[in-house]
Amino acid sequence: MLLLLHSVDMESLDDYLVKNVRSIVDIQELIVVPIYEFRLLSSFDFMVETKQEGKGATPLEPPEELFFFMTKIDVAPTKDRAVYKRILSIEPTDETIPLMMGHTFHSKEFDSVLFFLAKNLETAWEFVKTLRVTDGVWDTEVNLIAHFEGLVPLKRFKELVSTTSVSSGRRSTGEKKIAK
Repeated sequence: MLLLLHSVDMESLDDYLVKNVRSIVDIQELIVVPIYEFRLLSSFDFMVETKQEGKGATPLEPPEELFFFMTKIDVAPTKDRAVYKRILSIEPTDETIPLMMGHTFHSKEFDSVLFFLAKNLETAWEFVKTLRVTDGVWDTEVNLIAHFEGLVPLKRFKELVSTTSVSSGRRSTGEKKIAK
């Protein structure tokens, strides 16, 4: 199970996980990957919120039947910004729609994550192959997500992501803070 969480600090995140996730008896392992720069791509607007009577959660659905994928991308040292910019430049097609991406704290397994929609497994594989030939991409791991359910309204999700992108956006401009 993948759970995307927004937190203002690591202590709050830890408190939340201990109280609400690790307190569940059947939870055996928990892997936390902080993403400090998370962006919705322009094609995210394909996602719409469906209304469910009497339920608090709202499934997010694309306008037609598409598969939802998460791709973890392992990036070579010194190539982070170039790969990031390349991913941002990917345009949606009739076959694949990039939705959102994040830049992590460089875990052993991956440095960036990209969520995208594809019409079928073949088009998803072709899309990932184009990522893999990007200069600086060492490896990818692709996961098919069977069901994605928003636990906050889509409008609030977009606000949280835009706050994250703006607050960390200073880093992506190349500006350096110098201590006095």
